[in-house]
Amino acid sequence: MNGYVRLETADGDFVVVNVDRISFVRRFRGENGISAINFEKGNYLVVKGSLGSVMTILAEG
Repeated sequence: MNGYVRLETADGDFVVVNVDRISFVRRFRGENGISAINFEKGNYLVVKGSLGSVMTILAEG
């Protein structure tokens, strides 16, 4: 992958994420429009977008 992608947080801020550091993506607390991205060290980031849309963004990044 070796790339960076720009994602929008649940608060409306934008962040740039290194795709290589992501361990997995999951749905956040039963919400369909919000996902949680988990990083190598156990930290996670809550972003807007369904699980499928976030995975598509990461795959294209």
